[in-house]
Amino acid sequence: MNNSNLFNNKLNFKKMKKNYFAIAAFAATALFASCDKDNDRKNPDNPGKATSMKVLLTFPNGHQTRATLDPNATDTEAAVLDVDVFIYYTSSGNFASHAHLPASAFTANGSNSGADVYEYTATTKVSTTTGAKTVFAGINLPSSVVNALKNQPINALSTVAQIMSREDLTTNGFAMFSVQGVNSTFVENENDPANKVTLRCQRLVAKVTVETSPTLDVAGVPGTLDNLNFAIFNFNTKLFMLQGAAEERRDPNWSLLSYVPGDFIDLDDRYAPILRRVTGVTPDIKTDYTPLYAAENTSEGKRKKEITRALVRATFIPESVTVGTTGNFTVNSAHGVTTPQTFYAVTPSVTEGTSYFFTQSIANAFAAEKGGTVLEYTNGLCYWDIFLNKQPLNDQNRWDVLRNDFYRCNITRIVAPGRNTPDVPDPEETPDVDTSITTSIEILFWHTPPVSDYVLD
Repeated sequence: MNNSNLFNNKLNFKKMKKNYFAIAAFAATALFASCDKDNDRKNPDNPGKATSMKVLLTFPNGHQTRATLDPNATDTEAAVLDVDVFIYYTSSGNFASHAHLPASAFTANGSNSGADVYEYTATTKVSTTTGAKTVFAGINLPSSVVNALKNQPINALSTVAQIMSREDLTTNGFAMFSVQGVNSTFVENENDPANKVTLRCQRLVAKVTVETSPTLDVAGVPGTLDNLNFAIFNFNTKLFMLQGAAEERRDPNWSLLSYVPGDFIDLDDRYAPILRRVTGVTPDIKTDYTPLYAAENTSEGKRKKEITRALVRATFIPESVTVGTTGNFTVNSAHGVTTPQTFYAVTPSVTEGTSYFFTQSIANAFAAEKGGTVLEYTNGLCYWDIFLNKQPLNDQNRWDVLRNDFYRCNITRIVAPGRNTPDVPDPEETPDVDTSITTSIEILFWHTPPVSDYVLD
């Protein structure tokens, strides 16, 4: 082989080697590109580029952050102390980021879109990244709930129960959360309309007030009924941050099989006075009533033991009591008792009716002679139940307490002396629609309290 052929062969080998490496490099590039696309499909949470968004809070149907503009909310009920913004990747629902803003980061815009909403705009922008996101806001939330939400995906808002006590929901301002999430695809230009989100929020509790009609009918046993007050019984401590879908509005313990007594706070002696209405006087909703609050509570079975109720308590002094001894019982209508004290009731039969006593030994002797069981009314205290939401707009929500509703209860008739214990009778049964309570409640937001009439017996 001559030198010329040897040179040409070396040159061809170099070209082949160069082409081989070029092909290999192209194949590797294509492989890596394919892997990147596969990764994008498996992990769609592309963080995008840094940007920021502007947050507006609105409160439906007249709830306002400045109580002076809301005829029905007190300063405490309307206060916005701090706001937590939760951002999720829309495509996957994974948690993206969180921002905590003090109330000082917002300014009130006043009413917008007529009287329906009230806007509150953040002057501090919230950092985020470009791309499709879903945003929620929590107001006055306890730190335990904020920390829990920061570690959960978006579906946890409607599937994972948060534990919140009465204090968690009402002490550090009234806990509120978005009615629903807002989707937006954020862009780099932070002034773009896409980077402005409006979040509608509502309270997580309901408000309850109780009053008597100016023409209250005290029926039943003659006597003196006084010191009327009420408490919330069966306060639900488990809730989803997002309200369950209509019509059932299912909460964490909605199902019959999910009811656990420990999930509820029964009576804790937190009583509030019942307003005694006077003819011709219109009370001030902010100053004359003492409200109590109840967490949302919905149930499948609507059993008395698992639904939330307002427990009415009063003192009663029978006008007449039975005195005497075995074989010689008489009725005394001039007993002179004017201060509530323990009394006893014995009902030998339906036809004979009930007799009342201030002395237990006489009651015992009476029952031994005539029959019946001795019931003790300690300190003269008597109890009745108001099961809330008797006539809802949607029958699926009968007896349910729903967030951000105002239950304004007006008692028109009480059958004295009621029962001698706060415990609900027949706890496995549903409330009696026709005789236990007579009322009409319209389900409205906090800003317009419906007046509902009750007959208690």
